[in-house]
Amino acid sequence: MERLAHSIREKVSCGAWKPIRLVRHGPPISHLFFADDMILFSEASASQVAIIEEVLRSFSAASGQKVSIAKTSIFFSKNVEHDLSVAISSRFGFCRVSDLGKYLGVPLLHKRVTRASYHFIVQRVRDKLSGWMAKSLSLAGRITLAKSVLSAIPYYAMQSSFLPKGTCRDIESLIRNFIWGKDEGRGVCIL
Repeated sequence: MERLAHSIREKVSCGAWKPIRLVRHGPPISHLFFADDMILFSEASASQVAIIEEVLRSFSAASGQKVSIAKTSIFFSKNVEHDLSVAISSRFGFCRVSDLGKYLGVPLLHKRVTRASYHFIVQRVRDKLSGWMAKSLSLAGRITLAKSVLSAIPYYAMQSSFLPKGTCRDIESLIRNFIWGKDEGRGVCIL
């Protein structure tokens, strides 16, 4: 993979590979690697397709590794014309997608982060709660479960991104209701 990264950097430095920029004067991004996985970023044009094909072909010849077409997808920004995106994806043979999905359990977001983006975490907390018998647990038992299990569910996603406030409020509300037994019609009377 280091050889592939080196080849990409060479093409970027000579101006052949046109990386993307997330903001106007931000750093150019041409690739990201994690273990055996990679994400390549480039301008959507026929010339860039030829350069990417050349880099991948030379890497395959040198390493013996090949791109798995079944596991590979291609994503285009909304500014790319439909005909161009169809032409590029058919030339590569990759499946064109409109949503990047999740990678290692965390969504790869390409638009504004909303409450719905991380709804799966709230649902995971709900699923965990549905399997517990809160009626048979003492207040101390419910607090212990909430601290050790429920509070840990969003931590993984929070290591790489900010959760929306609404998502955090939903999780806190579920935990609070579990602790105080709101679902069973119980609660603490405050005078």
